[in-house]
Amino acid sequence: MTRTIPSLEDYATSRAAFLASAERHGATLEHHVHPRPGPDGGELATDVARIGPPPGEARRVVVVASGTHGVEGHAGSGLQGLVLDDPRTAALPQDTAMLLVHAVNPFGMAWSRRVDHDNVDVNRNFVDFGGPLPASEHYPRIDAILNPAGDDYDLDDASWLDELLVFAGEVGMAEAFQAVSGGQYDHPHGMQFGGIEAGWSRRTLEAIWATHLRGPELVLNLDVHTGLGPNGQLTLFQTADADEPAAHIAARWFPAVLRADRTTDGAELQHGVLGPGLDAVVGEATTSVPIVVEFGTLDELVVLGAMRADNWLHHHGDPASELGQAIRARTRDAFFIEDAAWRERVAEDGMACVHAALDAAEEVDPANQVSSL
Repeated sequence: MTRTIPSLEDYATSRAAFLASAERHGATLEHHVHPRPGPDGGELATDVARIGPPPGEARRVVVVASGTHGVEGHAGSGLQGLVLDDPRTAALPQDTAMLLVHAVNPFGMAWSRRVDHDNVDVNRNFVDFGGPLPASEHYPRIDAILNPAGDDYDLDDASWLDELLVFAGEVGMAEAFQAVSGGQYDHPHGMQFGGIEAGWSRRTLEAIWATHLRGPELVLNLDVHTGLGPNGQLTLFQTADADEPAAHIAARWFPAVLRADRTTDGAELQHGVLGPGLDAVVGEATTSVPIVVEFGTLDELVVLGAMRADNWLHHHGDPASELGQAIRARTRDAFFIEDAAWRERVAEDGMACVHAALDAAEEVDPANQVSSL
């Protein structure tokens, strides 16, 4: 039988299915309730399901997280359901725990947004707000392009792309991509805003990590995303310097991983949930291997257009209006492909990543992982 993740469901339905499955499989549950309601007035929460030894008693922990970028959480939620049903999850080694973090950014997942209730991109919120923030040299030049004002929005108007391409021609494609996607901290209503302080999702995730991930010898964290890359293609990212244990572990069990050495230039992956955020919480005694599991959807400019429309909607429009509903649908379509083949590929490749993490958890000697590879 071919595995597949479910068709697109709203947040409330996805959450109910996750919690019911977790209870059915005997997981220990905890709930971190968000201060805002969902579009239906219902409760929003980041839910945690743990299978295996309790905190403090596991030597290895495999984490699968969904919804760091809220609307991307639908695919991750579906994958987490497969993890709960997987025979390997029911037969974990005695020293290994499985931790499922459902909807890191529940507001974004429920409202069909990548960002949180403060327009903050959670993956760019893991910075030291007590020091200099990463600078985005070129973003101010394109804020008006990506962050249009006004009372009306034409979903069929693509003229803004011409302006963006002119900008890319002037600064180069690499600089343009960094300006669009790398995060910025000076325009609160703009795209990819990293915030002015640690947001609710960051604080909640750090509390979850502090409870569940301090003490193990090894943590493998899979953070599931969608929207980047060709339709259905799996791309794996991590931040680790080439000589770090995490890079050696990833090279063996995730040979297709794209590694981004940690630098201080404010590049996109340097201030995300990856690497620095997790490492700061688990401590030096734990070897952490954070990996982004990314599934491609539509053309990158189509995805960017959906994000642009969503940004306008929540600053200038009415989410309950006919246009608002059309924008929300377009945003969901940009990050979840209803096609059966796409859902099957997410299931197969996603579970292959989970199994690779379980293989690593069973075989890696954290004290000797570099010399043993």
